[in-house]
Amino acid sequence: MFNFETSQIVGVVFKTDTQGDFEIVKKFLHFLTEQNNKVVALCFVDYKRVPDYYFLRKGFNFFSRNDLNLFFIPKTQFIHDFMEKSFDMLIDLSIDNNFPLHFISSLSKSKFKIGKLQQGRNCYDVMIDTSKDNTVQSLIEQIKHYVPVLCGAN
Repeated sequence: MFNFETSQIVGVVFKTDTQGDFEIVKKFLHFLTEQNNKVVALCFVDYKRVPDYYFLRKGFNFFSRNDLNLFFIPKTQFIHDFMEKSFDMLIDLSIDNNFPLHFISSLSKSKFKIGKLQQGRNCYDVMIDTSKDNTVQSLIEQIKHYVPVLCGAN
């Protein structure tokens, strides 16, 4: 198992609906880099195409519905490359039932996976219960709390 201090490369998948959630995720990614991790972020934007204003964001890879096939499976090479990467830790920050992100998390070759507890999804090594507060902020706070506890901080 990895924690924030023992991991070197961390993959993060998430979906953003609001500027506020995007800023919360950005702060979390900054936290991860402060722990000496290389971070690769993959963001699903639930539109036909990624709006231009997202492309101004450095350090993020974005995909949209146009990057999915008829079965909502990602079809672009950079997403398949992301799934093939052997991250020390993969963190799925999706708080709703998002098939493309679940597909990516399930097939990821990551060594250690963290995500929200959801019925029928058991691809994570650590599952966080957000039933009391189903927000990205709460999920991140719980990940920051439980990962060091469960995985031993140095």
